[in-house]
Amino acid sequence: MYNINKNVWIKHRHNIIRYIILLLALCGLSNLAQASLMIKPTRVVMDERNRSAEVTLLNNSTTTKTYRILWEEKSQKVSGAYKKLENYEFSASTFIRHSPRKVTIKPGEYQKIKLRVKMPRDLADGEYRSHLLMKVTEDNVDFSQYMNGKEVKGTSAIIIPRLSFSIPVLVRKGKLETKSDITSITLTKNKEGKDIIKADLAHTGDFSSFGNVSAYMKTQSGKAQKIGEANNIALFRGTAKKTIEIPLQVTSIPKGAIIQVLYKGDDEFEGQILGKAAIRH
Repeated sequence: MYNINKNVWIKHRHNIIRYIILLLALCGLSNLAQASLMIKPTRVVMDERNRSAEVTLLNNSTTTKTYRILWEEKSQKVSGAYKKLENYEFSASTFIRHSPRKVTIKPGEYQKIKLRVKMPRDLADGEYRSHLLMKVTEDNVDFSQYMNGKEVKGTSAIIIPRLSFSIPVLVRKGKLETKSDITSITLTKNKEGKDIIKADLAHTGDFSSFGNVSAYMKTQSGKAQKIGEANNIALFRGTAKKTIEIPLQVTSIPKGAIIQVLYKGDDEFEGQILGKAAIRH
């Protein structure tokens, strides 16, 4: 791990932080860092009956953190990753009020963010979504804890705990109707060479679905066992297809075994089978 000269850091800290944020975003390195903020819930759903909600932020680090509370618009890619948007046709942020807009939280303490919906009278039925963003202020980042006392000339990069976090906030109007399915499943390997099940999920409708995807194996002996799962799978409005990877919990799958994958609803979809598919190995 590299460090940055202390004098250089003091003089150019704002530009350095912006550079590191961009670098981590481009390289996907932020996922390697441990989260310094715990958020509950990680998904918010409001509708015509439930027009208010709270999000709790817990500072899980050893230093005081200050966050700005903002909105951002995102679309969901086939891979499940998000793409930032300048504008989103079905944005919810324009009719959600939130407070406070800036919080300072000491180590081990928490702060609640209050959300309230005020739907326009002419709002069409469907689901609207924006992402609530908790962004740490630049002056609040202490690089000394990531410096090992060595000096490196030139540009250096440091992997630091994630500087921002976001959760989806959904607002629904009208009858909740969604349709999803599992269109294909494949036994393959991931980039690390580990065995996985790759599943393609399809989705239509003006509302999202949410649940967990579980894989089961049934051998010729008739015995069935769970061999893998992927949790918290959301298919949002506008997401026609999503591909997920399910890590296997078994070392091998015998020839002739039947592999079944179920997309089981969670939260408001609990108890529903949102999609299923099976193959013989």
